[in-house]
Parts: sequence; C-alpha cells; structure tokens
Amino acid sequence: MTIMTSGSSQWQLHRYPKTSRDTLQAWEAADELLHDIIAERSDQNPLLVNDQWGALLMPLASTQVASLSDSYVSHCAWFNNLAQNQLPNTLQRLTPLDPLPATTDVVYLKLPKSLSLLEFQLAKLSASLAPGTPLYAAAKSKLFTPSVRALFEHYCEPVEFSLIKRKCRIVTATLKQVPLDENRFISEWDLPEFGLKLSHHAGVFARNQLDIGARFLLEHLPPPGAEQVIDLGCGNGVLGLRYAQLSPQSHIEFVDESYLTIASVIRNIAANLPGSSQYTTVVDDCLTARAAQSADLILCNPPFHQEHVVTEHIAQQMFRDSKRVLRKNGELWVVANRHLPYYHALKRLFRTVKTVAQNNKFMIYQARG
Repeated sequence: MTIMTSGSSQWQLHRYPKTSRDTLQAWEAADELLHDIIAERSDQNPLLVNDQWGALLMPLASTQVASLSDSYVSHCAWFNNLAQNQLPNTLQRLTPLDPLPATTDVVYLKLPKSLSLLEFQLAKLSASLAPGTPLYAAAKSKLFTPSVRALFEHYCEPVEFSLIKRKCRIVTATLKQVPLDENRFISEWDLPEFGLKLSHHAGVFARNQLDIGARFLLEHLPPPGAEQVIDLGCGNGVLGLRYAQLSPQSHIEFVDESYLTIASVIRNIAANLPGSSQYTTVVDDCLTARAAQSADLILCNPPFHQEHVVTEHIAQQMFRDSKRVLRKNGELWVVANRHLPYYHALKRLFRTVKTVAQNNKFMIYQARG
C-alpha cells in the first residue's frame, strides 16, 4: 500500500529510496493514532521527532513544522514525499545536535529503537522547550517497556499511557524542566589491543562495546597500501581507524547515514589520528553522492535492521553502490552473519567473490570486479 488515508485526506507515501521491489509500507498504526490527535488540535508550530518516512508530516505540511531525525535517509524521505504530494516545502529539518525551535507548541514523537537515543531526545526536549509543552508519543505496545515508561515519567508530568489499540499505545504528557548535560550522553571506552579510544553519542551502533562482527574483520583486515579507502556504514569508525593505523598514507572517508554516528567519528578521528588531514566524514544514503570509480578499497559491516524492521535492502544497496564506486580491481571487504545470503548477492555484481575468513558466526568476503 502507498496511499495513506486519514479522515478526509489521502497522501501517497513511499519509503526512501523508492524501489519497485519494496514491499514494506511507509507508515504504521502508531502514525495513524497520532493523526487522530493531530486532527483534534490546531497546532501552529509542531515539532516532529523520529518521523521515519514523513507520515506525521503530511497533515502538518501547511504549518510552521519542524522535524528532527538522526537519519539522513528520513530527511530525504520527507522532501521526497512532500514533492510527491505537491505539498508546500517550508519544513525546518533538524539533526539531533541542532537547537530546537523555541516557538514549538506541541511535540509528536515516534519511539526510536535505541533507549539511549530516546533518553537524549527527551532530555533535550525537556531542557529546551517551555515547561508544560504537550508531548504525544506513539509506538507498538510491546516497546513501552518499564525502562521506557520510567524515562517519560522522569522528563514529563503528568504522563498517561493509553489502552492498547491496534497493538499500539499513545503516551500523553507535558514536558517539565530538567537541565541537560550533553556530555552525560557520550560514552567512552578503550580498545587497547588495537590502540584505540572510542567515543559514542547516544544511539550510535555498538555504543558500549565492540561489535563482534567488527572485531572479526579487525582481525582479518586487508593489507595496507590502498590509496582511496571508504569505511561504509562506518558506525564508530573502528574499521577505518584501524586501517589508518596500519596504512597511514591512505586517504580514508567515513560514511554513514546517522548524524550522531558521524559526530562520533569526528571525535574519534581527533582522538586517535590527531593532526591528520587525509580523513573525511560524509553523511549519505550509502554512496549516493560518491563519484564512480573513485575508491580502491571499501570496508563494510552492513546493518540488517532499519529501526524496528529486519531488512537486507540496505546491504544490497551498499553492494550495488560499492560496485559503481570501486575502480578496476578495487575490493569490497564485507563481514556478515553466516545466515545472511550475501555471497550470492555479491556474486551477481562482482567478477570474483572470495571467502577470506569464517567462524561459527561470521563470514568475511572479498569481492573484486
């Protein structure tokens, strides 16, 4: 389904990037429950938080609406769906570290997958907006765990949790004033076996310990010497950082679609590779903005989740983009869970695909072509 109906209005809504093979819907029941509340109110300056594909934006496009998300792909989806529905584009888009509009008169929030990101968002809302600002949050009922409920009760009062409707709940609350210490939401830990010190903003993948797939690839990195290197879907940047240690002459670009992830990588480059000028960071939808035939080596630990949805489409896009971006005889090195069918996906794109290493959980593939 691509037609979302709410009251007397309809919108054509697509996930981003739009593909003919996508069978996933761009909204869920929780969005529709928030639509019911939006229809009852007459907000002039709403703030949307974690509106993944623009479902909440559609009925509010004629207002002075601001929308906040850590996902660059979500930002692209908002503008794509505004254009698709010929709606005015006065949207103020925000990343998690941007100041919030002081004129905000209501907040509509979808629960993110990360508990640390939810707490950071609630803390920033509470510290930045006027006390008493109404907040409405929605998600599947099972996501309102005791820890999530405790966060809302800490940053808001009063807080009411609705009965379950269509497997979802609505939280109705008003913000209270709680001072914000942003440094409290940055975690740090050392990786002494690789000589690295890593910092992570809230919500960043592998925030509290090294991902075991990344560790396996760190133990089997390609030999040094590649001139132009990309750490694709870089997370905390550990793969690119380690390769930089082993190959200090290489130019390395760290790419991710998360703004908080890239902010973390910038900190990690400064802490581990001080004074270096050949390292860059890019927020992008995979490698959409990268020129063709411009890289010699791509390191990749692809995700198989997009928020609460299990999906392989991100990895598939990473593989296609890597094929376009690699120079002749360039290499893509991928670490993946054994059960994922990545070998065949890579084999369809690349001239040769070799298994470099494997254990009982992971495979490392070298694709060249």
